[in-house]
Amino acid sequence: MREERGYAVLLIAASFTLIIMPFYITFNEFLTEIIKSIGLWWFIETYIAPLVARFTASMLALFGLEATLSGPIVYLNAPGGAIALYIAWNCIGWQSIVIFSAISYLVLKESSSSLLGKLTTTLVGLQGTILVNILRIALVALIAVYVGKGPAIIFHDYFGSFVTFGWLMLFWFISTRTGGDSVAGA
Repeated sequence: MREERGYAVLLIAASFTLIIMPFYITFNEFLTEIIKSIGLWWFIETYIAPLVARFTASMLALFGLEATLSGPIVYLNAPGGAIALYIAWNCIGWQSIVIFSAISYLVLKESSSSLLGKLTTTLVGLQGTILVNILRIALVALIAVYVGKGPAIIFHDYFGSFVTFGWLMLFWFISTRTGGDSVAGA
């Protein structure tokens, strides 16, 4: 019985995700157009993308891949030859940080958690969101190295959003089920 309930929860979560994903992706595109129209993309490309590239190279080192950097480009010394991974301003996951911030405001403004609990929950979630985005980019690199560039592009274009969206759902599910103070450890 318990196992069947687990499958039911997974099926419901997968169904919900497939229903919501088109809206999530469309909202990301809407945010992108806003950032492009106000010129903020340049700041992200110049200052944030190289930092994300550095973190990604560090994460890839944990998987035994040697990398060198040039701005937002990570050059991997892969077994099959060198691979260049360009981390564009629009692929670093800034949209998920905006969405996380909006959800944080909406969820925590009505929460009975202490101010410290709310702040800690927000900071833990923000750190997790950044880490998941770096992991998502590292996964693209790992797929490119070990499976091929075509599958890496497919993962990037079609499945990368699932990783980030899954994180956001999981974090807020756990956070709201356990209460902000207990998740945050405050």
